Amino acid sequence: MDIPYKSALPFVLLVVNAVLGSLFFGYSISYLNSASNFYPIYYLIYEYDVSTQNLLKALVGGIAIQIQQLAIFTLSAGAGAILSGNLLQQFSIRKSFMITDFIGIIGVVLEIIPNIYWFYLARIFIGFCVGLNSSLIPLYIKEFSPNRLSGSLGAMNQLTINIGVLIGLISAFDIEEESQNDNVFRLFLELPLIFCLLRTLLLIFVFKNEPPSYYVQKNQLIEAKQIVERYYLREKVDFVLEKIKSVIEQKKLQKETYRDLIMNYSQRKRLLIGCGLQVLQQFSGINAIMFFSKTIFSSILNNNETKINWANVAVGLINIIFSFLAISLLQKFGRRTLLLYGTIVCTFFLSIAFGFSFSEDPNTTIEILIVFAIFGYLGAFQLSLGPVAWIYDADILSEKGMSLAVLCNWISCTFIAFAFVILDIEHNKERLAIVFGVFTGCCILGVFFILKFVRETKDRTQSAINIYFSLTKIREEGLLG
Repeated sequence: MDIPYKSALPFVLLVVNAVLGSLFFGYSISYLNSASNFYPIYYLIYEYDVSTQNLLKALVGGIAIQIQQLAIFTLSAGAGAILSGNLLQQFSIRKSFMITDFIGIIGVVLEIIPNIYWFYLARIFIGFCVGLNSSLIPLYIKEFSPNRLSGSLGAMNQLTINIGVLIGLISAFDIEEESQNDNVFRLFLELPLIFCLLRTLLLIFVFKNEPPSYYVQKNQLIEAKQIVERYYLREKVDFVLEKIKSVIEQKKLQKETYRDLIMNYSQRKRLLIGCGLQVLQQFSGINAIMFFSKTIFSSILNNNETKINWANVAVGLINIIFSFLAISLLQKFGRRTLLLYGTIVCTFFLSIAFGFSFSEDPNTTIEILIVFAIFGYLGAFQLSLGPVAWIYDADILSEKGMSLAVLCNWISCTFIAFAFVILDIEHNKERLAIVFGVFTGCCILGVFFILKFVRETKDRTQSAINIYFSLTKIREEGLLG
């Protein structure tokens, strides 16, 4: 049952402020991809030969640096994800956002220092901040959103990640054109400070209140009622409060230790589905493209720098355009429907890229087909696995369950990043077929996973979802018809 609310605007404003952390997320995973020819110079990783305008790269050393940088970032993000549940036990979600932003600010400030060791330390803080945001933001959106708006507002998380990605990719143009200008690069390093500072200031001076469930848990019912009255029709306020109380009571009955998430059947099944979707999201290949789009397009487009840069920008634009479409589609179609058919389309486009990447006589037509297959995959991903995996997991998982699922996401991301660097596509173009083949196979498995395990949650209340998973074991044992 959907509860009438006064206006969608207050919910949208709350979410817009929260997803400033998603801008930080997207920017943090893309700008070093764009600046891959320059950041090694800035941090004194490689020497720069002014006369030839070429980087003096040692292959083994270059791979080691890439692995170290990516490992530090992705593993720190995983640590942030797993600790987000503990953070929420100690602090409200609003204060957790402020702590997250403070960690991000420290990371950005450290990253400005042109030294490799400070750079590594900075990536620890930035990765930790990204991991916290990746867990906290979907939970915050779910906490505030009415059922009717939960899909569209949830898609705003993915949309703003993609806007951050695009900003990072566009930054490549200025950095490449001013290849020895430290000030230009430093400017792009400082940009994420705006996202962290703005969100914290808005939380302090504008969005001063916690979600109503926080006040109900503290038995501050007057404050909870005042918050609900701002968003819902007066005659529905008591009903909303009763639903919040009901959900909180159900959570109290559920065991919330990590051990019991595994031992309890209902919790375990939710966790396996949630983790499975996060692993599928990564093994469909999205962050391989986000981290290494420049390397991938270099292999396909024969190192044509202009084409590579424009292809990178096209990646960002496609992500944003299809994220906007997802906001509308999530209002009309169910989570399972979008996940299933979106993954099928992802499989189709990846299989095209896989097939044509075997060509021994590459030409312009082959290049165009592979690039457009990648674009097609990105569009399908942004309509399905991109936003919906986060929304679905927030629907079915508790705070600790969500933190474990996001940890699986970052572990998968780390594995893919390691494998991609070790394959060294830049110097072994023929291995690109292996990459597309693995991603195609994973998407095929993902289709069967969704068919078998994922059930619809759109327009279902939290109580209805809890009841469904509690009854699932009984159904499977044949005790219910």
